[in-house]
Amino acid sequence: MVTPGLRNEDYVAFLDESGEEGLQVVAGVLIPARWLRSAERRWRDFISDHLGSRSGRTEVKSRELLAGHGVSLHAQNRILAGGGSPLTAKAAGRLFYRDALEHIASIAEVRVLTVGLPTKHPVEVYRLWFWMMYAVLVERPRPPRPRLPLTIIDGEDAAFRSAHDLIAYRFYRRFPRCQPYVARGPEWFVGGSVHQDSALHPFIQMADLLAGAGRHAIVGRMPQGGWYRTHLQEHAEGLGFGREVDVSDHALLRLKALAPADACGSGWQNARLVP
Repeated sequence: MVTPGLRNEDYVAFLDESGEEGLQVVAGVLIPARWLRSAERRWRDFISDHLGSRSGRTEVKSRELLAGHGVSLHAQNRILAGGGSPLTAKAAGRLFYRDALEHIASIAEVRVLTVGLPTKHPVEVYRLWFWMMYAVLVERPRPPRPRLPLTIIDGEDAAFRSAHDLIAYRFYRRFPRCQPYVARGPEWFVGGSVHQDSALHPFIQMADLLAGAGRHAIVGRMPQGGWYRTHLQEHAEGLGFGREVDVSDHALLRLKALAPADACGSGWQNARLVP
């Protein structure tokens, strides 16, 4: 089994959140920049095949799939047109949801980081996500290390983007001898965040599906509570790539090792991961 850590690559991260009363979850899809376009084309082919969209640019939302709304109707029509057994739009949407998780797991270059907090403020979970992400970036004792030049966040909330800058600064101040350097010396690499509408990029839609599945898994809601492990983690392990698609446990362990008493204030003691 390959280590769940990241490789010496320039990664791009796509983030989205999913929440309910007393729990907010943020999921991030990380992919090496050099693989981005080919993986995007694969997703559009997947959408075309399962939903009948010629362009493959149809927006997918987790809440709509679970409720049988939105593209669930396209999934239902596609199954019926192909001679499949009759089923409701809700059943078709949930079937597509599971297939989508398995498609994400099949992208060998992708890694996923999902974490929740018992809070009503999503920005608190974004901050914890970035703390965990930086801990993974610097786990190698010396450069070259993995780099995260760009993070793309769904929506328009400026607080989510500011959370990235805040944690980059705090991480640098708290761990001055442990930075994701591009080279030796003061050239430490932190990158930045931008906003993007989920309708415009498939990887944000993937993050939405993962955040929703992760939230249901954390609270133990069935049947969708088992999808994250079965159709994402276990499916990836069964494909023979020799790697773990989910790096959440690993990232939390790395953060605990850096800040065992959490003097940096990341809030890792309250982190909720998929069981």
